Order: sequence, then structure tokens, then C-alpha cells
Amino acid sequence: MNKKRLQLAWVAIGLLGALVATNVAFLILLRTGGPFIGLLFYLALLVAVWRRQRRDYQSVMVGGLVGFAVHVAEVILVGWTTYPLLMALNLALPAALALVAWLAGREV
Repeated sequence: MNKKRLQLAWVAIGLLGALVATNVAFLILLRTGGPFIGLLFYLALLVAVWRRQRRDYQSVMVGGLVGFAVHVAEVILVGWTTYPLLMALNLALPAALALVAWLAGREV
């Protein structure tokens, strides 16, 4: 594994960790099911990336795109929550994750 790909792997792990933390904060503040589902989703992706020997980033890229799409739909349907910073993080982090995973997957 080359150095650039290794760096992108750590960035992806960091983004997934930030998404887990964001959803934990949302879960504590809102006490609803949505952040719990997001927490489980991003935690599963984090564990999958962390435990793999040979890294395949396609599932992480798709996960980032799905997370971004869900949060865009949430903003359109429900609007911004009373915690706009957390909502902005839930929009920006999955988009960044999808981009990083795509770049890491291209580095073969």
C-alpha cells in the first residue's frame, strides 16, 4: 500500500469517527431514532474499514453518498434542526467521506 493511499485511509477513518461522534451528540441532544440509526450505520462502516486487511473503499464511498443523500432529504423535508452546526457536520462529513473513499479507491 503506497503512502498516499495509507494517508487517505486514515482520513477516511477519521471522518467516520467524526460522523460517529456527531451522531452520538445528536442522539444525546434529540433523543430520537434517526441519530441512533446514523450512529449504527457509521459505526458499522468504521469497523469494516478498520478490520479489513485489503482495503476496498467502494462500500465506504457508497455509505458516504447514502449518508449525504439522507441528510439532504432530511433538511428538505424537515428543515434545519435547533442544532445547525451538527446538521452541517452531518451534511459535510459524509460528502467528504465519499470523496476521500473515491480517491483512496483510485490509488491502486
